[in-house]
Amino acid sequence: MHTTTYLLVTDLEVDTALADPAVPLAVRAVWQLLWESEVRPDEVLAFDVPDAELDDRLVVIRHSKEGDFFETGITVAAAGVLRELIGTRTEGPLFTVDGRRLNKAEVARAFRAATGGRSLHALRFTRQRKERDRVRRSATARQTEEKSA
Repeated sequence: MHTTTYLLVTDLEVDTALADPAVPLAVRAVWQLLWESEVRPDEVLAFDVPDAELDDRLVVIRHSKEGDFFETGITVAAAGVLRELIGTRTEGPLFTVDGRRLNKAEVARAFRAATGGRSLHALRFTRQRKERDRVRRSATARQTEEKSA
């Protein structure tokens, strides 16, 4: 049997990493978007400042894996972090450290260091699994409710 537990990250691990002031805000903001939204690492790292529509709590993915253009919602918390990160900027790469765009390798390396070896993919995988479990529990609850009605 193939196990995927090595791909899982706990809420505590993520919360601790997101709160670590030793990690640059731009890196933590990438982690937060991966944890709380549908975007992939390469999509997040390609964002420019105008791609964050914070008043509408949306981010625009211009270069998706499938080549599509779409928008996806973000949480209030993620919008707040992005607002802090953007400041007064109106253009340029959204996620920068020392004036240069972050890359996937450094974001992944920082996540492994902050979580004792967890992969960056664990953020997305765990979120997707939690969502599937939530949907499954909701469907089971509906079925139970229908049977007892």
